[in-house]
Amino acid sequence: MQLGTLTLQNPICLAAAPWQLEGTGYERLGAIFTRTVTMEPRPGLYEEGIWQVNEQTLLNATNMRTESAEILVQEHLPHLLSHGVPVFVSITAPGIPGFRKIARFLAREFGSQIAGVEVYIAQPDTEKGAELNAKFVRDATQAVRNELGSEAAIIVKLPPWPEHIRGLALGAQEGGATALAATNLLKALHLPDDATAAPVAGGISGEALRPVALRCVWELSHDSRITLPIFGTGGVFTQAHVTDFLRCGASAVQVASGEWLEPGLSARLAAECGHLVPANM
Repeated sequence: MQLGTLTLQNPICLAAAPWQLEGTGYERLGAIFTRTVTMEPRPGLYEEGIWQVNEQTLLNATNMRTESAEILVQEHLPHLLSHGVPVFVSITAPGIPGFRKIARFLAREFGSQIAGVEVYIAQPDTEKGAELNAKFVRDATQAVRNELGSEAAIIVKLPPWPEHIRGLALGAQEGGATALAATNLLKALHLPDDATAAPVAGGISGEALRPVALRCVWELSHDSRITLPIFGTGGVFTQAHVTDFLRCGASAVQVASGEWLEPGLSARLAAECGHLVPANM
């Protein structure tokens, strides 16, 4: 996969990487994407708010603590870089000034060592979901591009909205994105076994997300106006799942829930899938 001047050696990438990524084989990956960070730490009800809904589906709580970009740079990034593959920092913010601030910080503190950033476009947690539109995606992407410069790779991760994702992707493309990722979490609710416990609002990842993510990749790859390469992400557990995303138009995939459920899965898939070529090449 070509990302500007950067060529990924493998279509398998690790997303939401554990801060302490132990084991071998990760040097075969195409890239490592960090957990999503904010400029300042965001306190939450849960330190590790991930529930296993079924065998291969996770619910990631909305009210989960988010680490700060400063802690990432000081404590975690050197370890992730030690695996010898490109590292992208996944960032999010509630508005354009927030994206600009965190991108400026990363450019100043670690710009020469990271391959680029992933701009995580979060779904609003209010009834004002319509505020997330192509203009916002364009402006957020452009703000990050202006801070990181023309050479950095910027991947924009979009929500799992098949009926709207083309428009959002065009916004990212206009803002200077290098690539797209489809998709991030699908809003869902988890009811704990304890009937007295409060429901947990969050986002679904893993097996349940994959059919939606495949449709989103298909929508993007079948729009002649969209010229950016695509990462497929959502429920990748096997070589067959990787092949499915490539058949739909992705150039590479991200593994996140699978790595959480089975540490080392991304390294194993990288060993198995390094020879695969996207269907559109």
